[in-house]
Amino acid sequence: MNNLNLIENKLTKKLKKIYTGYIWANTHNCKACWKCVDACSKQVIGKVSFLWHKHIVFKNSENCINCKKCIQICPHGVFSTAVSAD
Repeated sequence: MNNLNLIENKLTKKLKKIYTGYIWANTHNCKACWKCVDACSKQVIGKVSFLWHKHIVFKNSENCINCKKCIQICPHGVFSTAVSAD
């Protein structure tokens, strides 16, 4: 695998942690209340929980069905819908 493929692979992995194809997550806004984790029936959202470094992350972004429960329940504005280019 060449360097360009390695970089592309790393970027894809990082993107899947903040984007499902339907929903974006701004983890800087997350206050670790975990309401979205409990609301997601497809287990798309997981927790990053180290001492003082706590926020959500998309663990299974491919499972997202765009139900928008995370957007509705989050009191901190972490989630937003993807904007269509159309």
